[in-house]
Amino acid sequence: MQISLDAIEYFFPKLSDATFAQLQYFCTLVHTKNKVLNLISRKDIDRIVEAHLLPSLAIFLKNPFPQNTTVLDIGTGGGFPGLPLAIVAPLAHFTLVDSVKKKIRAVEEFVAALGLKNVTCIGDRVENLHRKYHSITGRALSNLDDFYALAKPHLNPNGKIFYLTGGEIAPTKNTTVVDLCELYGRQFCETKKLLITSV
Repeated sequence: MQISLDAIEYFFPKLSDATFAQLQYFCTLVHTKNKVLNLISRKDIDRIVEAHLLPSLAIFLKNPFPQNTTVLDIGTGGGFPGLPLAIVAPLAHFTLVDSVKKKIRAVEEFVAALGLKNVTCIGDRVENLHRKYHSITGRALSNLDDFYALAKPHLNPNGKIFYLTGGEIAPTKNTTVVDLCELYGRQFCETKKLLITSV
């Protein structure tokens, strides 16, 4: 199945042809796997670019990950937002963790098929990890306070947390709220926000 990445090309014109090809292949892999394993909502599968890829890549728009940056993606599920970010930021290293073993096995299959060398997959609870990262990502995993409680013990000093969620959330002293409808235009998004928290 050929999935159109016209929106990605429009908002990310500097990505190479090889990167576009990897993003497209990743979407195809998720679409195929989702028929036998519920990685993302079935109602979203035909809107994978708008509902999953563009929100994930909003993090890259706001924070391109430089060489040797370490990123922890908590509750990666079907690989979002971690795998799209790993594709567009190949010089950073991404650790994708999920406690649901069948999901992390699917993500491992995606990593192998895509030939990604900058991704580590861990099938475990994040509480059992014992290292720190420059950045932490996640999306709609739990309520915000619970996610921060999971993330903060694994964050380097001066690190940042990038969290995708819905609803109305007010900015705070340490948290910037990015409205994806304002970032991309309403035809490309739902009522999603990207929260960027400095710790």
